[in-house]
Amino acid sequence: MTEKLQLQIRQLERATGRLAEVLSLEPTLVTMDATIQRFEFTFELAWKVMKNFAYEKGLEAISPRDAIRTAAQLGLIEKVEEWFAFLEARNNSSHIYDDKMAADVYETAKKFLPEAKALIEKINHLQGSNLF
Repeated sequence: MTEKLQLQIRQLERATGRLAEVLSLEPTLVTMDATIQRFEFTFELAWKVMKNFAYEKGLEAISPRDAIRTAAQLGLIEKVEEWFAFLEARNNSSHIYDDKMAADVYETAKKFLPEAKALIEKINHLQGSNLF
């Protein structure tokens, strides 16, 4: 595993921890805004980890959608449609902002957290068992 991918995995672990931290707080406008921001950068790290993992396996995944499909093919994730929903929420949060959308993205962030943790666990398992 390259140093770049190892660094991205560590960053994803930290970002996931920070997302979990804010999700553990009582939802207010401020904590919801913080959750959305943390969801956005945690999702960005997650798809880039998928992309670089695929690259190290000799596969190309240019876009987030490609990275999600390839990660599923490699066995890193199972719920492809859910990951596509995370991508859609991430895209919506960047371009449109209103109270309804914020509430929807906040709920999506709660669903995203266990999936991001599962991705990290799978990669760490593969790395630790020399299957990488």
